[in-house]
Amino acid sequence: MCRLFGMISNQKVAAEYPLLEASGSLWRLSRINRKEIQKDGWGVGWFEEGRPYIQKSPKPIYRNEDLLKKAINRAKGHALIGHIRWASNPLKLPKDRLIGVNHSQPFAYEQWLFAHNGTLLIPKEVRAHLGSLEEHIQGNNDSEVLFYWLMKHLRQPLARGGAAGIVSSIRRSLKGIHEIWDECRKRYPLYKYPYHGLNWVLTNGKILVAMCYVNPGGFGKSKALGQRKDPYYQLRYRQDSEGWTVASEPLDEDPRWKSFSHGQVLIANAKSGRFWSLKE
Repeated sequence: MCRLFGMISNQKVAAEYPLLEASGSLWRLSRINRKEIQKDGWGVGWFEEGRPYIQKSPKPIYRNEDLLKKAINRAKGHALIGHIRWASNPLKLPKDRLIGVNHSQPFAYEQWLFAHNGTLLIPKEVRAHLGSLEEHIQGNNDSEVLFYWLMKHLRQPLARGGAAGIVSSIRRSLKGIHEIWDECRKRYPLYKYPYHGLNWVLTNGKILVAMCYVNPGGFGKSKALGQRKDPYYQLRYRQDSEGWTVASEPLDEDPRWKSFSHGQVLIANAKSGRFWSLKE
C-alpha cells in the first residue's frame, strides 16, 4: 500500500517538512517498517499561479536525494499533496510494467491533484466505463483509474462548489463501482469487495477533499507503519489557524492530530472545513 499527505493553508507552506524533516515525514515512513518498504516511487504536487505542478519519480524516495532536493526547493504554495508508493498489482503485471514515472503519484487532471492509498481490484472493468476520460490514462496504476472515475462523477459538483453535492457524487461513485462489481464478481472468487482501501486526497489549491474508507467491513487488523496502535487505513488530520493537514499518519507529535472515522469525507478550505458521513 502507500502513504500520503494533503495540505491546504492560508500561508505558503513548503514541502520540506512533510517530505523530509518531520518525524512522520514520507521519507521516514518509507523505511520505518522493513516488511513494508515504500520503494516503488514517490511524488509531490503543488500549484503555481493556479496551475498544478508535479515532481515525481519511480525510484524510492530514500534513494532519490537529488530529485528530492529539487522538489523541496520548488514545491511551495497554499496547497500540497505528497505520496510514497508500495505498488499494488491487481492486473498481475510484470514488474517492468508496474513501476515507472507514469505510475507514480500524485496524478493531475485539469486543475486537480490527487493521491490514493489502497487498491482498486477491478481497474480494467472500471476503466471500461470511463468514456472519454479513459484517453487521459497514461500508466497501469489502478489508482489512476480511480482518479478518473472520481473525476467522471465529481467534475461538475466540484465546479459548482456545494459540499453536499460533492458528497452525494462521491456516494454515487461508490455505488457505481459496486454496480460494475455485480457484473464481474464471478470472475474474482477470491475477492469479497471490488477494492481494498479508498483513502484519497484531492485539491485544486482552493479546497481540499479527503476520504477515509477501506471497504464496507471497516478498518481491518493491519496496523499503521509508524503508529502501530492505529489501523493502517485510518487517516489523521490536524486543523490550526493556518488551515488543514491530512496524512496517513501524524507528521509529528503535535497533540492537535485527530483521527478520521471510517467512512468520513472532509471538505475544507484554509478557513474552515466540515466532515461528512458516506452513510446517507
